[in-house]
Amino acid sequence: DREVITARIEKLKVQVAKLFEGSDVQVVNNADWLEKLSLIEFLRDIGKYFTVNNLVKKDAISVRMKSDEGISYTEFSYMLLQAYDFLELHKRYNCDLQVGGSDQWGNIVSGVDLIRRKTGNKAYAFSWPLLTDKAGKKFGKSEGNAVWLDAEKTSPFKFYQFWLNCD
Repeated sequence: DREVITARIEKLKVQVAKLFEGSDVQVVNNADWLEKLSLIEFLRDIGKYFTVNNLVKKDAISVRMKSDEGISYTEFSYMLLQAYDFLELHKRYNCDLQVGGSDQWGNIVSGVDLIRRKTGNKAYAFSWPLLTDKAGKKFGKSEGNAVWLDAEKTSPFKFYQFWLNCD
């Protein structure tokens, strides 16, 4: 609900301020443009740049389609929403670079392509391999092995010990 989202936004702002102390970093909320966007507008103005054929070739989607649990429409359309976010950040804030883990590569590149097709401008993607355990399982909340930068969730001692003891 909105109260939870608002609280999380405030916590993220604190984390960003700590990580980028001394820099001029601005935190924005994609709800500022997504909440005003109608479905018809989105499908007409953004959806036309994506083919289902290309979407199902993306690793993030193809792997889920082959799995026993499949993929929901929400998850399937997430790539378009992330691409649209990059387009809006580009238009509103002159953002030309999106960074993320390698699991986000397809989403990020979709944004680069959308920016080029809609505006004719260049945008860039940068990703890095995910940190994984020795079995190749990524670290994160969805895997049940997350560590947090927030000292209230993971103490600095436990954070240090986690990485020290990790293969």
